[in-house]
Amino acid sequence: MASGGASPRGQDEMHTVLAAPGTLQDNSTVSLEEEERYHLRVRRAEAGQPVRVLDGEGAIADGKLVRKGKDFAAVIGVVQRRPKPPAFVLLVGAGDRDRFAWLAEKAAELGVTELVPLLTERTRSVAVGIRENHIPALQRRARQAIKQSLAPWSPTIHPPRPVAEAAQGASSPHRWLGDVNADPPLPIPPEGEVTVVVGPEGGLTDLERGAFLEAGFTPVRLAPDLLRFETAALAAAAVVASQRPRRTL
Repeated sequence: MASGGASPRGQDEMHTVLAAPGTLQDNSTVSLEEEERYHLRVRRAEAGQPVRVLDGEGAIADGKLVRKGKDFAAVIGVVQRRPKPPAFVLLVGAGDRDRFAWLAEKAAELGVTELVPLLTERTRSVAVGIRENHIPALQRRARQAIKQSLAPWSPTIHPPRPVAEAAQGASSPHRWLGDVNADPPLPIPPEGEVTVVVGPEGGLTDLERGAFLEAGFTPVRLAPDLLRFETAALAAAAVVASQRPRRTL
């Protein structure tokens, strides 16, 4: 017979789950999204196990799992609310939906606040490109990624945007245009807002490049060689993330 005081196997395992934005309130019972309940069932979670709940919009709370009928809910304590991070906008000439979905996950982990697929001359007619109806699934993918990194905020995934509109709408004081022939980017302040443009494979056309240059973007080299669009975007995200203050939960 086991000695007294031993915890059941897995009882202390911490689960991280998502709740709908705005639903976390101090000392409350939180309903979980269907995808989260499914994951808990697959992982054979048990009532009483500790849980960390994120809403993707700055709210974090610890608590424990409880049964709600045949599914789970979370009883939480005090909710911590983290301020929105400084803007980090990635404008990406994405020609392949699956590779862009992978990028959405990594962007979430690296602190990108907005991810925008660009409608460029070389991506506009790609059969496997990104369409507006793909955005909800991409947004869910980004939200799921913050469970791994424990980032308080999930990036916003925008519908595809024309180059001229994206260039004119950029308001960050630091604006980078990926260019393998340029110099590496200068450091930015830890709280500095930044917008980075990554062109599609084959590059931006002269007209598209000119639109960003006229809008105040500075060409910067993100790597010594030409990269695929998702690798270049990831390189940009890593450069910016390395200059951000360390996050603490």
